[in-house]
Amino acid sequence: MLNQVSAFARKNAQLDSLNRNTYTLDKSQITDKGYTSSTNIFQYMPFVQLNDTGLGSNIDLRSQGARANTSVQVLVNGVPTNMLDSSHGVTPISTLSPSSIEAIEILPGGGAVMYGNGTRGGVVSITTQKRYEKPYFSAGLSYGNIIASTGNNINADVKLGTKFRGDTRSPIYVSLGAAYIHKGGPRVGDLTQGAQASGSLAIDFGDRVSMDFSLDYFGGSIKTSPNNSFQITPNPSRDERTKAGYGSLHNTQHRLDASLGLVANLTQQSKLDVRTFFHLNRIDYVDSTTNLALYMNAFNNVRADQNGSFFDDKKAGAIVKYDLHHDKGRFIAGLESIYNRGERAMNQHIFWQGDPVSMMGQQVSKYDHTMKIPFQGSKWSNAAFAIEKYDFTKRFSLTGGARYEWAYYDIDVAYDSTIAMTMGNRPMQIPTTAKGSLQDSLHNYALELTPSYAYSDSGALYLKYEKGFFSPSPNSLLKRDGRSYTATNLKKEEYHTIEAGIKDFFGDFLSLSLSAFYTLTTNEFYTIGNAHSLGGVSYNNYDFTQRAGVEAFSQQFFFNDVLHFSESFTYVDARILQDNGSKTNRAIPYTSSYKATLGASLSLGRHWNLWTQHSFFGAQKDIVGGNIPAYSLSDIGVETNYGGFSLSAGVRNVFDTFYYSYYNSDKSDPIAGYGFLIGAGRTLFVQGRYSF
Repeated sequence: MLNQVSAFARKNAQLDSLNRNTYTLDKSQITDKGYTSSTNIFQYMPFVQLNDTGLGSNIDLRSQGARANTSVQVLVNGVPTNMLDSSHGVTPISTLSPSSIEAIEILPGGGAVMYGNGTRGGVVSITTQKRYEKPYFSAGLSYGNIIASTGNNINADVKLGTKFRGDTRSPIYVSLGAAYIHKGGPRVGDLTQGAQASGSLAIDFGDRVSMDFSLDYFGGSIKTSPNNSFQITPNPSRDERTKAGYGSLHNTQHRLDASLGLVANLTQQSKLDVRTFFHLNRIDYVDSTTNLALYMNAFNNVRADQNGSFFDDKKAGAIVKYDLHHDKGRFIAGLESIYNRGERAMNQHIFWQGDPVSMMGQQVSKYDHTMKIPFQGSKWSNAAFAIEKYDFTKRFSLTGGARYEWAYYDIDVAYDSTIAMTMGNRPMQIPTTAKGSLQDSLHNYALELTPSYAYSDSGALYLKYEKGFFSPSPNSLLKRDGRSYTATNLKKEEYHTIEAGIKDFFGDFLSLSLSAFYTLTTNEFYTIGNAHSLGGVSYNNYDFTQRAGVEAFSQQFFFNDVLHFSESFTYVDARILQDNGSKTNRAIPYTSSYKATLGASLSLGRHWNLWTQHSFFGAQKDIVGGNIPAYSLSDIGVETNYGGFSLSAGVRNVFDTFYYSYYNSDKSDPIAGYGFLIGAGRTLFVQGRYSF
């Protein structure tokens, strides 16, 4: 975890013990909102965007755009969960039931010294486990109905925890949890069904040593249809909300996160934390068929299936940290080793047969294209880091740190394609095969320097500089040129961030957080096309990109917390400054210039609470410069508590806003692109819970 999560909502935004700018959200701020998916939570969190590339949503901080999956690091109980495959990688946050989350902590912008590669946007730490000092039991059931389109949502969960041998110096802490997810809509045929199981065991051996083990598993079935196509619906409207895509998809997904840790208190001021972990995320395409209205500007009603394709992401690692609290501050040093293996197989069959059409001066009556692309890539990262926070006075402190990281790559890929066509009365075949492999290593380093001045007991100013890096995913290191694979020879990507901010608490009624930042990235990686595109995939570097912005957050508490308000505003100017030696001023695709949130809650006596929350999202540009309109979402709800029972109900997207959750107007990619998804409309929810 980034830092211990505060139990009080008024402490959402603060500097942690290493002068880092953090924002936290605890369970009490999640449970009564009627969230049907964990991704919904981030729609209303300050500073956070969701970026959907067509395969699912990734968490985005500080406008990383399509690179959010590799530039924002996501941890679940301390285990890294980002997929190694950057071309199709979706961090599996949707496999977490909202009710299983104990806390979410966000470190916007950076964290490279402590967390390493891929933290330009920041770090998100999700916690699903905790220690229970007293017996705890909670069971809940929620129901949601998307009344603006279609789809019923049912979530059920149970969790229990307790402490054994509490009267000894070696207590045992146990917690177990289970959740069921039934998520329908908003389109006809959309249905995700799955189950999550989790557990943790912690043992204290006196005051000096403790061990803990945690496990979190999800297994699910996802039935849906392809993204809606602009070929069929060139001007989408509310009427298309329920319209299924042209085809049918059935995938299965399995995720497993496990960790084993040992903490030894070496002295009263120092401890050693040793942690090992394993992560698995696998998606299988059981039955995947996409129908294309037009393919290659020649064939109508083409069938493309990807049955048997899969993505498999595994990582195993160990992290050792020494943590010393001394008279003048805090010192942390660590070693880290992570082995990540990504494997995928794209099995694609495109078939058309019909009345002859003209192509290349010939009459074609049949087109049959079989493509198999197995890929295996591993990345073994090893790092050493150290961070020191030194208190020169009671008011002034300086945090500095450095990290060195070495990564070794081993890649194997093959390409096997056969195009069978009937031209006139003559059948013909065009086979293409290619194989490639690569072994390589990269060296990177990160630096951080953060002075902080506490001008009062509650307020502090800080100034941060961070130099970070991104070491590429294996899939971006090789490209196919005809019948062979060659190295992409991408340049090393590095970034420099300068950030200044202020945080303060005014009495018991007002908290304020304000920061401004500028990030300059050299040689930022980007990808054009994908394996489905007619032109294939190409990789390159932008010479320079920038992200400049401000982040503001405030909370107000009145009448002994009877009335509570919260507001946030994020503005980011994300631009490509120079590309291939030429100056430009293009917006980075899939980045919003702003996001704002508003929230309010009112307690009515001891048992009732009213709440509302609103999010406002700025416009975006897609990969080819198409406009994605701005939109806003608003929710209202009511909660009542009697003893251990609670009941909440409300409406999400009250004003039935029309918006896109995915948008790609690139006509060159009719299979994986040139489509859209419309977000869920007005939804009613009700949920009940019993806890003691």
